[in-house]
Amino acid sequence: MVLAVKSQELSVRIDTKKGILESDWHYLTQWKERVFPEEGRSKEWTPVSWHSIAYSEANDPIGHIGFDRFEVLIDAVPHLVIGIGGVVVRPEYQGQGIPALLFNEVHDQARKHLGAGVFTLFCPSRLVTYYEKHGYQRYPGAVYLLQQGEKVLSTFEFMHHGDLAAVGKVVLQSEPW
Repeated sequence: MVLAVKSQELSVRIDTKKGILESDWHYLTQWKERVFPEEGRSKEWTPVSWHSIAYSEANDPIGHIGFDRFEVLIDAVPHLVIGIGGVVVRPEYQGQGIPALLFNEVHDQARKHLGAGVFTLFCPSRLVTYYEKHGYQRYPGAVYLLQQGEKVLSTFEFMHHGDLAAVGKVVLQSEPW
């Protein structure tokens, strides 16, 4: 896949698979001590098993989105969703459209492999507009999730892409993703 960037071209290969090599994850996240939002460091997160990874021409991982299928209860009715987590782009590749490529890949591959068409993610309020650019919208109802074995009200925004039930109380059966 070739991505036009300003006056140059960037060649990017995207691979979607179960699992991620420890060396790839380290390369993606070693550039900064705090890759993920500070607000999430004290939270418990559910790991995901699927990964879409963008690779440079040199075959270095330069971007990542993790995902998996989860069940949420909306007003006590079960709904299958794809949970998105671990959105990372190395700093030297930021601003070049890599997240858009990755989100397109995830939306396509997750439907094929996991059989659900609604995508969800958790983010701090300050990142809402970023995810809106990728087609996500804020869920207006209350969202409860597990933290240290107890259901608590989420302090993160719950965002979705695709049709999710109208306003209702969302309860996760796990930690956020």
